[in-house]
Amino acid sequence: MLKATKLRTGDTIGIVSPSWGGAGAFPHRVEQGVAELRRLGFRVVLAPHAQNQYGFVSDTAANRAADIHAMFADPAIHGIIAAIGGDHACHLLPLLDFDLIARHPKVFMGYSDITVLNVALWQQTGLVTFNGPTLLTDFAEYPQMFDYTERHFLQATANDAPIGLILPAADWTEEFLDWRTQKDRERPRTRSVSDGWTWLKAGRAEGRLVGGCLESLQHLRGTRFWPDWHQAIFFFETSEEKPSPATIDGILMDYENMGVFDQISGMLVGRPMLYSVAEKQALRECILERTRAYDFPIITDMDFGHTAPQFTLPLGCLARIDSEQRRFEVIECAVVD
Repeated sequence: MLKATKLRTGDTIGIVSPSWGGAGAFPHRVEQGVAELRRLGFRVVLAPHAQNQYGFVSDTAANRAADIHAMFADPAIHGIIAAIGGDHACHLLPLLDFDLIARHPKVFMGYSDITVLNVALWQQTGLVTFNGPTLLTDFAEYPQMFDYTERHFLQATANDAPIGLILPAADWTEEFLDWRTQKDRERPRTRSVSDGWTWLKAGRAEGRLVGGCLESLQHLRGTRFWPDWHQAIFFFETSEEKPSPATIDGILMDYENMGVFDQISGMLVGRPMLYSVAEKQALRECILERTRAYDFPIITDMDFGHTAPQFTLPLGCLARIDSEQRRFEVIECAVVD
């Protein structure tokens, strides 16, 4: 395993756009996100192609990969955060210099389509990567980043002690205020009181955290970047595209057929975005059906992924689930001093 040096006040964060060109489309979100990172004490550098738009992506695959290489190679950059996700980070996989990345371990963070890179970097180099906030979403929250998201981001990336116990957020939101008309600058998003997490299946487990956005993980199947699931705690969530419970059922059946469920020790499921109460219940039922033959513990409706706020999950780090104690904790540090 490789671990980055922890982030410190005054460190420089590099911003990359490995997939969609959202940073070019919505410069006011970039401005808000950069201001938030500076409020937290960091300097910020935008990669040369981070604010470009090139059809349905930010730039050519070669330029997007070059930005990532430059950020890892530059000793003045201490951490790398994605501007936003998309659906085409997979373009970069054959172009990435994993040896270069392994020689310069740094915090690398994002979620949604950034799952593709998080998992590939961890699988190819052993580098702990972070399923956590992106610039245009969480850091650009109006009027500032949610406290819960901020606290867990810093706990994971700026603290060299084990992350420890993670508790549910008190409230949450999936409201979208239109970025095109800048409705997102008029008021904070409306939040709902949280009912907490659903402890779906009892048990106790330890394992290394592996996963991300379920739709994005599909890009890795059948490739050399598909992760090692042995004794993993598999975490997944779904995007704003809102795949139905029936679609998720089919994907999970594939995982069962591939033998993934024979290897993992536990499962964490993020709160699905834009689901009705009935759809959330249908999802829980399909998860129970697909895992009926297995005895690993499962928690659903957790605070990571496309709803907000979210906690940060370090891929490759040891975590523990204890349903009797209602505890989920990351028992290993994700960064070093």
